[in-house]
Amino acid sequence: MPTSDCPGRFPAFVAPSHSNHQRCPGYVPGRVAPVRSPTPSKGPPPPPLKPHGLRLQQRTAPSLSVENQRRVPSLNLRQRKNTLICCGVSLGTFFLTLILVLSLTSGDELDENCPDHHLSLRSWNPGHQPDKDIVVQTGHLYRLESSAAFRSLTIQSGGRVVFADNVDGSRNITLRTHHILIEDGGALHIGSPKCRYRSRATIALMGRSDNKDVPEVRFLGRKFIGVMSGGTLELHGTERVSWSLLTRSIPASGLATGDYAFQKNFSRGINFRVFDPDTSALLYAERYDTHDSWNDSLRLTQLLRSLPAGRIVAMAVGDSAVKSLVDETKKAIKEVLGSRFAYDLKYR
Repeated sequence: MPTSDCPGRFPAFVAPSHSNHQRCPGYVPGRVAPVRSPTPSKGPPPPPLKPHGLRLQQRTAPSLSVENQRRVPSLNLRQRKNTLICCGVSLGTFFLTLILVLSLTSGDELDENCPDHHLSLRSWNPGHQPDKDIVVQTGHLYRLESSAAFRSLTIQSGGRVVFADNVDGSRNITLRTHHILIEDGGALHIGSPKCRYRSRATIALMGRSDNKDVPEVRFLGRKFIGVMSGGTLELHGTERVSWSLLTRSIPASGLATGDYAFQKNFSRGINFRVFDPDTSALLYAERYDTHDSWNDSLRLTQLLRSLPAGRIVAMAVGDSAVKSLVDETKKAIKEVLGSRFAYDLKYR
């Protein structure tokens, strides 16, 4: 039968009768005695529970360090951006101040009324390009600072060309071209009403109006200064004292009330003038009485054939000039000067 030899959890079989096995007290043969576990000995008390706050702090510390590690690069990037922005603003202010100081020390004080003083303009020295068509496009704001030559000049909408000037009026600029076209929104400025141009500005139209090598502009031709609707052309030179020609003495009391007119009879024939294209000085002046003299008509033909290229020629008819005007002279006028009206002259 199962029994228990000593205190324990599991029953044990009864030892043989012939053995000297000692049994626990209270053993009764043939019965199963309950076995009680010995009372547990008192051990040391459990340690007191630690507050959970420290554990939370210890647990959250790694996450906070990760967030700080993430924030540090972003903060460094922001600081770098702010530093670059501050440096850019400082450099821009420095260069703007330097430009103003240099412009003031050069003797030309900035004046908002002067179109060539605008800070948005860019210096332009294109030089002589007589075979090139120049187009000033939108956003191109030029200050022409030296003489130039083109085949044509077109200023489109949003483009601007301004002649440079200085205080002493010594910056003389000559622009040579076959034609100038200012489109809607374009602008060409030489001085302004409140800032007169002190230097000498010259625009010389070269060539002939029937030159096929120059592209023709509809309604305007090949030799012109044209301003389309919405375009701007400002020409303002130095004001000079006006004068008048008197044909007779004026009494101290003044002229009587009434109408006055100055009349002068033109010389009969073709009145001929030749001017220098650079200085506008009168080089030659003569009258050819092609109404009454065949010789004058031949002399005019010879003069036209011998004129140097580039001269400016003006012709005016006084009274009548066709009676003795030969066809050879008319042909020379058309070929040399490009005039279309030589064959259309009538008596008076």
